Amino acid sequence: MICAVVGHPARIVQATDLARSIGGVLALDDGRGPEANHLAAWHATAHRPASWSCVLEDDALPVTGFTEQAEIALAAAPTPVVSFYLGKGMPPRWQHRIHGALQLADRETAHWITTSHVLHAVAVAIRTELVADWLDWAPDSKLPADERLSAWCKTRGHRVAYTVPSLVEHADGPTVMRHRDQQPRTVPRIAWRTGTRETWNSKAVSM
Repeated sequence: MICAVVGHPARIVQATDLARSIGGVLALDDGRGPEANHLAAWHATAHRPASWSCVLEDDALPVTGFTEQAEIALAAAPTPVVSFYLGKGMPPRWQHRIHGALQLADRETAHWITTSHVLHAVAVAIRTELVADWLDWAPDSKLPADERLSAWCKTRGHRVAYTVPSLVEHADGPTVMRHRDQQPRTVPRIAWRTGTRETWNSKAVSM
């Protein structure tokens, strides 16, 4: 797995520390804007010799041993796109479904929840063989990073799997993003649950 970090200038120390901690490269926004910077991070991973490419935002908080955990989980991933973060609070309309899916995953001893949507861009991995297609498709969309990834997944028929538990927490501080709805983010932006596993299975429940 090769990682890149999407860095905002206001968080340059945080972003640099994160990239160093996971052995990743840093894509620092030089004025190109957040969506273009997300693509720059994916470009930084596209031609590296790894089975998976992963992009994290600078406010991601990986679990201890993240790189090893992610490698083990990805070896069992049931889909070609994986999110290491499943958030509580945002997006609001998904929260009831997430709660139900987590309960079902517990009953079924499933380590994954699958859906057709990328709900967050906090920490996403894509099989490296698909990154070139993602980057060819992405410039034609003006959507935010998570919605743009969702649109590509739906267009290409790629399912998305969320690790249970999340391997990344979200630093619930002030946002540096300007959201299209212009509404303040007042609900907690944290993971439903975070943690690690000694082993990961490929069993999944659908959300």
